[in-house]
Amino acid sequence: MKKRKLKAYLTVYLALSLTVLLSVVMALVAGIRKNTARMEEELALNTAGWSALAEYHQELFKQYDLFFIDTSYGSSHPGIETIGKHVKDYANKNLRNTKLLDSRLTFIGVQEAEVATDQGGQVLKRQIVEYEEHYLGLEALEGLLEEFKTAGREKVNEEDLMKQRDKNEETLASQPPPVKKVTKKKYNRDTGDVETYEEEEEVPIENPAEAVNGLRGKGVLNLVVKDTSKISGKQVALEEFLSYRSNILQGTGLLQEKTEESGFLTEEKERLLLEAYIFQKYGYYGQEKEKAALDYQVEYLIAGESSDTENLKAVVHRLLLFREAANAVYLYGDSAKRAEISAMAASVAAVALAPYLQPLLETSILFAWAYIESVQDVKLLLEGGKVPLIKSASDWQTGLNSILNFTPGNVSKDTSRGLSYRQYLSLFLLTKKENELLFSMMDVMEMDIRKTDYNENFRMDGCVSGFRIAAEFEDRDSGKCSFLRSYYY
Repeated sequence: MKKRKLKAYLTVYLALSLTVLLSVVMALVAGIRKNTARMEEELALNTAGWSALAEYHQELFKQYDLFFIDTSYGSSHPGIETIGKHVKDYANKNLRNTKLLDSRLTFIGVQEAEVATDQGGQVLKRQIVEYEEHYLGLEALEGLLEEFKTAGREKVNEEDLMKQRDKNEETLASQPPPVKKVTKKKYNRDTGDVETYEEEEEVPIENPAEAVNGLRGKGVLNLVVKDTSKISGKQVALEEFLSYRSNILQGTGLLQEKTEESGFLTEEKERLLLEAYIFQKYGYYGQEKEKAALDYQVEYLIAGESSDTENLKAVVHRLLLFREAANAVYLYGDSAKRAEISAMAASVAAVALAPYLQPLLETSILFAWAYIESVQDVKLLLEGGKVPLIKSASDWQTGLNSILNFTPGNVSKDTSRGLSYRQYLSLFLLTKKENELLFSMMDVMEMDIRKTDYNENFRMDGCVSGFRIAAEFEDRDSGKCSFLRSYYY
């Protein structure tokens, strides 16, 4: 049987088609390879970036619930560039586990970094506000706002009243002493007779307020603290801390992404959240923080002195002035007490034969009484009581005669109405400039963190809460890929 031969052949068209098809396949493979490399490198970079954020300072988080990278990493030399080194190291360690493309991170640069101290402490403030917003909730925030609006309705201008008091004392002191004619006798040797004559004598003015005026500014803590031996004696060297250093490290401020994500809280609400945070994390007289460099930390935020004693003394002095002015306002409006003051001033002026001095004496006595009452007020506040900004008759503690021989006594008034010591501190904090307050807060953070192990060189201006990096990868075929990424808390 004759076998049949089959002819097989490829057409030119098919050959050309296979060439084009092969080119497409190779292009797809190259694209897949490139995108795989890019995905692998991007994943490695993101993992490295978040790993760097995971190195937040443990003690700062433990004490203050803040997330910041300490760029000194335990050394004495913080630097933003160290973040880039850590990210590069983490990325390359991740890439070593994938041998498919053998990519490596060859260049990294930190383009932006938000340091805690940037923009007058706004980086720190933003994290605190976000923490408090979630910690307290909007309902509690509205309650705080209403509380301070209520307190703000009763304003006391202590500066003007104190000027009035000082001017009155100067005027009273400058008055010429009253004189009276006194009949005297003398012996005349020539005639042997006893002769009478008149002579003018100065009449001393026994101002009842003089004893109280001598108390102002002298040993104020002895007046308001039962046992001064229990006052903290802690002190620090201020030149070592942020507010007093000249070589502060600078970042680039808040990242654009965080600025765009900013909430809709007013400045007033943000300030209240900041103060709420202070009283949660900082100690003050009667509520001291354990193992702190200073016991009276809120008092430090207000006064900025190097020791607990000086900070408490400064705050007590300010409280006395504030309460004296508020009590003077009340006395001016209480007709019964004004009548008592007028009667005392009239009797002193009459004895001195100087009725023209009565108005000056009345003002002097009024402020003396207000001061004695303020001593009792501050004593009550330090013992955990409350004092209204503007008092009523039922709140008043002292009698007018107490200005003659004053000794601080026990306070026994009902303490359910008014503001506490903490709330008065809060009012004082509201008067401080925000950037100064934030830097003082960071002073205290440095003080406390440096007391813990291995943190003796801790600096808030070395703490970063977010950064933007530029990175370039290279694989074994010299393929390069670049990224610009931001990482933040």
